[in-house]
Parts: sequence; structure tokens; C-alpha cells
Amino acid sequence: MTAPLIRQATVDDVDLLCRLGAATFRETYSAISDPREVDEYADANFTREKVLAWFRKPCARTLVATRDDVPAGYAHVRSARVPACVADRKAVELSRLYLLPSAQGTGLGGALLDAAIAEAAALGGATVWLGAYDRNVRALRFYARRGFVRIGTHEFEFGGRIHHDSVLTRPVTPVTGAATIIRASQNIPEMPR
Repeated sequence: MTAPLIRQATVDDVDLLCRLGAATFRETYSAISDPREVDEYADANFTREKVLAWFRKPCARTLVATRDDVPAGYAHVRSARVPACVADRKAVELSRLYLLPSAQGTGLGGALLDAAIAEAAALGGATVWLGAYDRNVRALRFYARRGFVRIGTHEFEFGGRIHHDSVLTRPVTPVTGAATIIRASQNIPEMPR
């Protein structure tokens, strides 16, 4: 078994991120939401054009996490519109952090979160915020263990309806033992199809 690796994604990773994003979204939400609506969201939001747009924004970073040399998760942080309930108007959003089920419970999620927080700091954030679906209990417990607190809600459109997702925040503080982010990679492993 090889050590987990977290690296900064590049535009060469767009197809990988489309597959990884759709797969992890479906696996996370199909059991707690209408599977049809989950498929519609994944099909609409993990297209080449939508994922390419992540790389066009100078105030955004995407990370890929691998386990045993196989992509197992990703995170995306960005400077974006901050919900009214977040006091720090320059807070950086952790817009996505997902792992395949085979990588959950291995410590890779914590390492990926630490790396994402380091990226939020690099973007100038003193606070990181995220929106979380209240029925995603596993994620809510994970974030609570990592120092996030619920401070309010924000609107999230899903399945043709507006939902009020929890908004969680935490200070961007140095993380002891945070994973080193690889900035460039020549041999990028493929995600199994």
C-alpha cells in the first residue's frame, strides 16, 4: 500500500474530475435523496465545461487525493459570494470535498480537508465556510470533529427546489502535520472507469 498523496489539480485533470465528481456525488446522496434528482444534478454539474470553469477563476483551487495510486477524492475551494450569516465577508468557501466510499475512514478525508484549509489560507482567507445538507449526517459529524460550527443556513437549489443547507465555519489556522500538496505531477493516475 502506498502513502496517500494530495496534489493540486490542473486542466489535464478535467475528465478525471468529471468522473470523480459525478461518482462521489451519486454515492454520497443517492441513499438520502431522490436518486433521479441526484443523477440529474450530477449530469448537469460535472460536465467538461462546468469543471473547466473551476480553473478559469484565479481565486479557486482544486485538489485531487489518491490512495494506493488511484484517485479517491477531491476538494475545491474558492472565493465566492459569502452567505449573510458569515461575519467574515472575505471568508473562503470549501465548495466541495468528496471521497469514494473505499477511502472513507482511512484518514484521507482529514488530510484532504487540512490541505483544502491550507489552500483557503493561500487565497487570503482567515475563515473557511461550507454548506452542508442536514441529512448528510456523516459529513456533519466529520466537520464538527474538525472544528467547524453551524452558524446559520443558505439556499441551495437541488431537484428544482430551494433547500436551506447548514452553513458551517471555522478559522483558517495552521494545521499541524497537514499533508504536503504536490504542485505539479507528470504521471497522473487514472480513476477506474
